[in-house]
Amino acid sequence: MLFLNPNRTTLVLLAVVVLVAFARADGQREDAPQTAQTTQSADDAQQTNGAPEQETDNQVPPYRSNPPIVGLHYPYPPLTGGENRSYLLPGAQFFGGVDGFEPDGFGRSNYFGTVRGLGSLTLQKLWRRYDLDLDYLGGAAYLGYRPLNYALLQSLDAEQHISWRTGQFAIRDSFSYLPEGNYGTGAYGAVGALSSLASGEGGLLGLGIFGPSQLAALGEQPRILNVTLADVTQYFSQKSSVFLAASYGFVHFTGGNLQLVNSQQVVTEAAYNHQFSRKNQIAVLYGRQEFHFPSLSTPTATLLSGSRGVETNLVNVLFGCRISERMEFIGGAGPQFTDIHNPLLGSAKRSSISGRASLQYRLRTTELFASFARYNTNGAGIFGGATTNVARFAANRPFGRVWLAGLELGYTQEHSLINFFVNQSEAFQYAYVGGGLHRQLGRELSAFVTYQSGYARFNSTFCVASSCGRVTVREVALVGLDWHPHPIRLE
Repeated sequence: MLFLNPNRTTLVLLAVVVLVAFARADGQREDAPQTAQTTQSADDAQQTNGAPEQETDNQVPPYRSNPPIVGLHYPYPPLTGGENRSYLLPGAQFFGGVDGFEPDGFGRSNYFGTVRGLGSLTLQKLWRRYDLDLDYLGGAAYLGYRPLNYALLQSLDAEQHISWRTGQFAIRDSFSYLPEGNYGTGAYGAVGALSSLASGEGGLLGLGIFGPSQLAALGEQPRILNVTLADVTQYFSQKSSVFLAASYGFVHFTGGNLQLVNSQQVVTEAAYNHQFSRKNQIAVLYGRQEFHFPSLSTPTATLLSGSRGVETNLVNVLFGCRISERMEFIGGAGPQFTDIHNPLLGSAKRSSISGRASLQYRLRTTELFASFARYNTNGAGIFGGATTNVARFAANRPFGRVWLAGLELGYTQEHSLINFFVNQSEAFQYAYVGGGLHRQLGRELSAFVTYQSGYARFNSTFCVASSCGRVTVREVALVGLDWHPHPIRLE
């Protein structure tokens, strides 16, 4: 088994990100081709059932041919010539293996058996200018380290997109009930275990600054997460557009032994995008974040029952460049100004730097993606808001017609803005490395094996269950089967 050295892991992850490029803004753009793969069969059916009406180049809406560098980049409805179509995409997965913990970081590992059974169901309703997506992923897990040994995993995403000639409006709601955090897909065992289920990693992960921060590998603490998000992109010309978005999210912890802190957040963002050459774009954005902590499960709850929270205003300037047909880079930064309202210590103001960047590189058979982002978050239930750095590197490569291999590394670091946690930690870092190998067994069935190791470290003692320390290590090895049939056309 592989155990991560914290200093070595941090240096490797940061070196990979620096060498391949910076941050995360274009991570949502990477999702577009992946989603297109999900609906590829639907488009094939369209080709089979009749040739759709095709729009000429000068009729293609600008948000298709020139997506802005600031935006959520939802998948666009296909040009169907006015034909209404509906599809149902079912899926199922069963996997099990070994889940191991070192709760104190001193080599005293505890290994438990784990089994998960998951099912997914996606409904897609497609029209010429708008579509509706409903994604459900749910199931149960046997976790040997839990007192009751079992846990429920539930998530539901609903998205409605409306497009017109010069823009697009989208509204989305993402709900999940998970036994632990979603960063590195810890609740599902490993990053390689959800390759083809319709809901994927769960809708919250792709929302970046709009989604509540929830980390993994700190022990079991069930939580309810929900984010409602609305955004609009309006083009003034083929080269200029405005993006507006607003979201409301909350995290509510329903039990467990970590005494994590509930939170609410409101995020608004406005951006102006301009393409000044065929390959280059620039964007200026303004964002505002508000974090509130209405009910605390710590002994200081009564002292913090008054006004408390964190407010942040930020401005970023970002630059996007299509370096080649296979390589895209987006990066930028700017100041952020934070007001901290702490009834114990009074109010305080801080200024710092926020930013994000990403690099996506497509080789003939391999896809590489690296990103880095820095912004304020809700503190992941540990702090009353935190300044967060997040880095990620991912690579996928097929081997032949039936094999697919993937590798992913992730790193996050959080520094508290308001520290009212019972352990009084002021900083936290978490790193993971994981990979998986998938083999297609038939048209609808595949098998996979995955392994992931994660390392969490606090700057002071942190207690998980009956063990206390500054370090926790977790390893997961899984093997399973994945059923993913072709979409079922309903009309």
